[in-house]
Amino acid sequence: MTKAFVAILLTLTAAPAWAQPYEVIGTRAAGMGGAFVAVADDASAIYWNPAALATGSYFSLVMDYGLAEATPGNPLRAGSQSGSFLGLGVPALGVGYYRLRATTVAPSAVPADRLDAPRDLEGQGVRVASLVTHHVGVTLVQSLTDHIVVGTTLKYVHGNAASGFAALRPADELLEQAEELEGADGDQFDADIGAIATYGTLRVGFTVRNVAEASFDTPGKLDTLRLDRQYRAGMALTLATGFIVSADMDLSETPGLTGDVRNFAFGGEARLARRIVVRGGFRFNTLDDQPDGRTPVGTAGGSFLVFGSLFVDGQATFGSDDAPRGWGIAGRFIF
Repeated sequence: MTKAFVAILLTLTAAPAWAQPYEVIGTRAAGMGGAFVAVADDASAIYWNPAALATGSYFSLVMDYGLAEATPGNPLRAGSQSGSFLGLGVPALGVGYYRLRATTVAPSAVPADRLDAPRDLEGQGVRVASLVTHHVGVTLVQSLTDHIVVGTTLKYVHGNAASGFAALRPADELLEQAEELEGADGDQFDADIGAIATYGTLRVGFTVRNVAEASFDTPGKLDTLRLDRQYRAGMALTLATGFIVSADMDLSETPGLTGDVRNFAFGGEARLARRIVVRGGFRFNTLDDQPDGRTPVGTAGGSFLVFGSLFVDGQATFGSDDAPRGWGIAGRFIF
């Protein structure tokens, strides 16, 4: 009985963590370099920091889509990700849906017993994998004091996981092959929790995502892909009306598109006119031993008030091939 328990435990802990970093959702957040845990004041707080709904507008509706890809000079590593979000929030309650896709290519020895691997790899090749998750959540917020608020997003997660092995080819072809893999479906329940403290013009936030670390089996249960638990803290300072600076720091290592990441992010937002808001920022991976370690990523974005309370957001993420580059677009209705 003891041996069986140990075997099960080893199987569970062997599940590889999966690449779904914070920055995959949120055009406004990405435009600020990803420094958003203490800034989130619209429905995107459902994803970024559930507690921050209490500090935002009376009502907000957000539709968002973003895409990023990393194709380093090393042909054995590459990754792409996309995220779409639809959320509605009021100060004490939020409801939302978001879809995350992550596709990765990484060097890997091919196990001799893997019948799905090409026979001509002779033990060496690349592992291609893809995970698509659909999250449906309800966010609840509670004030603890006049300055401190906590919140949680309780969510149902449906996932489709796929993995396999391939011979060395150009990164874009391998990413395309990974996206075409046939996956297996699974369902889990999970939660995100957050807290935010407000003192005058200073806000400090903390978030834990994927508390239960939902995991999904690939076809035939050959692999298990796990959504790793993530810890992140941030602070934001309002320097003047419409002018915010912020900083975020990952408190744990998180799987990225080409290796592990522990990001530091800094950003700012400024209202230039009644209808125009601009943003900018940067982030970098503080892990020196990873493919994109210390590689800076720059971001720029802005919003235009179309009419009434409807904003259209856009952002671009740029940098070297070692780091993710991409874009995002969103619509936000706020009052």
